[in-house]
Amino acid sequence: MLTTEVLPLGSFLLPISWITLWLGMFAGGKAAEKWLPPETGQKAVKWSEGFLFAALIWFIVWRWSPLLWHPLSVLDHPGNLLFVSGSEKGEWLAWAAACGFLGWFSWKRRCSFWNAVDAAAITGLVTGWGYSLLFVRLGEVTTVPWGISPPGYQETYHPIHWYTVLVLTAVFVSWWKARSHLRPGGTFRWIGVSSGVGLLIVSYFNYYPVTGIWGLAREQWLFVAMALMGWMTGFGQVKRK
Repeated sequence: MLTTEVLPLGSFLLPISWITLWLGMFAGGKAAEKWLPPETGQKAVKWSEGFLFAALIWFIVWRWSPLLWHPLSVLDHPGNLLFVSGSEKGEWLAWAAACGFLGWFSWKRRCSFWNAVDAAAITGLVTGWGYSLLFVRLGEVTTVPWGISPPGYQETYHPIHWYTVLVLTAVFVSWWKARSHLRPGGTFRWIGVSSGVGLLIVSYFNYYPVTGIWGLAREQWLFVAMALMGWMTGFGQVKRK
């Protein structure tokens, strides 16, 4: 297990977390290629390439988005290209750019919307599982016997990363058993609802120093959105016989 998300290399920091996410998306895309049957008349889609490029686009747009609001700052301080960091406004722009690319990628390969979101659900599931397996994430202080206390810490904490791995493993096993009965879009619905609800429950063992609307942190609202999107599209819909 890794307790750091960056690896110092002299004066530079290698973002291990980003590299892990990119590799996870590539692996998740490969899984989607293998587990999702192609649609009628459709050739095999290289989802691994699509999601990997989408992740790179997201990072590039987010990282250098502040320069879009202040482009002249590059002329005054060229070093900003190396040290600038993304903003919250740039994060929304990055999501729009990444989703736009995936939409174009799916359209060029004549994929239906449901086939694309099914592939996204599998890729997200694999990526989240692998990331949680590699990186330690501590939650609230606890006295449960399975709590962990990393070196340098005096108290014991909820192992949020292990909780996440268990939830996502259960989601995968349940989906795997039901996958042959799901219509196009069923994978997205199944994974969205079950993982959204499961991770929302796990989040209550996590530590959020700042909460947002209705007492929920931003990450918790993401889990709520996942569950709602899956539910609104008809969770657990099966093929007609």
